[in-house]
Amino acid sequence: MELKYNKFYIGLARNRQPYNFVTFRPKKGHMTLELKLKQSDEIDAKINGAGLDTLEYSKRWGLYRIRLGTGDVENHKDAIEELMRLAYDYRNG
Repeated sequence: MELKYNKFYIGLARNRQPYNFVTFRPKKGHMTLELKLKQSDEIDAKINGAGLDTLEYSKRWGLYRIRLGTGDVENHKDAIEELMRLAYDYRNG
């Protein structure tokens, strides 16, 4: 997989085709991580238990949106990796 840079977000590509189970939306003071997952109490609990700053779930696009500030990636690395793995599995499931 490789990063694919677009005007408003950074996505992923596999074999030069979009493969966006996760996207990154960089802003000046933070970055929004968007994970394509079906909304569930289990995932809500994982996100809240990790202490991540969540934004409203996008029912239209089926996205969890998480705001990551300075140091959040290092401090919550395991939780972010687990959520990204779940999104990958959901995409391929």
